Amino acid sequence: MNECTDTQLIIPYKYKGLPVTAIGNSAFLDADALKSIVIPNSITVIGDDAFRGSNYFTSITIGNGVITIGKSAFSNCSNLTSVTIPNSVTTIGNYAFYNCRYLTSVAIGNSVTTIGNYAFYYCTGLTSVTIGDSVATIGDYAFEGCRSLTSVTIGDSVATIGDYAFDCCTNLTSVTIGNSVTTIGDYAFEGCRSLTSVTIGDSVATIGDYAFDCCTNLTSVTIGNSVTTIG
Repeated sequence: MNECTDTQLIIPYKYKGLPVTAIGNSAFLDADALKSIVIPNSITVIGDDAFRGSNYFTSITIGNGVITIGKSAFSNCSNLTSVTIPNSVTTIGNYAFYNCRYLTSVAIGNSVTTIGNYAFYYCTGLTSVTIGDSVATIGDYAFEGCRSLTSVTIGDSVATIGDYAFDCCTNLTSVTIGNSVTTIGDYAFEGCRSLTSVTIGDSVATIGDYAFDCCTNLTSVTIGNSVTTIG
């Protein structure tokens, strides 16, 4: 449907008497005419590349039935400004919001367990992110290059902060790392040159290579009692 010319997309609950439960892979790839999207509660899966490269829509309403946001589902949607990810979602796929450079805020629901690799890579307008209480893994490069991000709270459920997860978040001034994190990946906070202090909880066992490399304003680091490896 990449030749879609409608400006508003409201996906129905039913089509020809049958329930609509998924948006297929590449369903609205490069659908440049779209300006707003409403996804009903009947949808459980937003497929890979479903809206990739649809450059003109600014808002999206994701229904409370969605469980999976597929790989690159909204990547390169360059005018998208805000997203609320409901509590039904458990997985945000790799590259899901890659290079959505005008995205300013993201609220991640309390059922998400995995934020995929490159999920919010170079969302340069992103100023705030709330990571829900069920997230266990923040993928590699998940928030790399989010230059407008100023603070991050990583909840107590997160066990792994991936390699380069917050690399080059140059305006990040504070990080709170929850009490379940065991691994901080290689280069996880490299180049966060506005970061001034970090407290690493007692659960952390491994701090990866160059995890805080080029954090030129970092003046205070508190390292918990369980750390056995500093890269």
